[in-house]
Amino acid sequence: MLKKPLAEVQPLSHTTPEPPQEAPKTQKEETFAKARIIFGSTTALEERKQEIMKSSQNVAGVLVPPRPEEPDNCCMSGCVNCVWDMYRDEMEEWAEKSAQARAAMQAQRQEGKGTGSMVAGEGMPSHVATSMDDDGGGSETNWDGGLEDVDRDKLFEDVPVGIREFMRTEKKLKLAQKQAETTTAA
Repeated sequence: MLKKPLAEVQPLSHTTPEPPQEAPKTQKEETFAKARIIFGSTTALEERKQEIMKSSQNVAGVLVPPRPEEPDNCCMSGCVNCVWDMYRDEMEEWAEKSAQARAAMQAQRQEGKGTGSMVAGEGMPSHVATSMDDDGGGSETNWDGGLEDVDRDKLFEDVPVGIREFMRTEKKLKLAQKQAETTTAA
């Protein structure tokens, strides 16, 4: 009937499964591992801080972190490490460091330290001595408005009011908790 014989079926090979890389965990360890994935962990916070430090710029001797971006991944479940709390902390740090850098730059200008044609000697060609910081701008022009007169509320004015109040309340709660811990420890 058949002119061509059927193809032979390869025999099943018996390979031993690879052993798990980690030892089996207890139920409690598995629960904590899942919680770390969902709610974050303290090691993730340290990695984030290291990432911010790597992308920070040295402006007039002050290490200024990049301006944080508003989070879009809040789950609204009251996490211990809420992204809005981290955003508030990072934004306040950015504002503080930016103000320190601006003050340091102003102090350097008043001391006569300058760049480019400000410190170039006689006979120096202008194209060699010119710096983009000569106009007082430079990297400062990429910063948003003067932060000297900006209070904390204006720093978050583009954040919805409900989230702003949530951040303010969370900050008060954390401060109260720290004070309670220090009075208990003392």
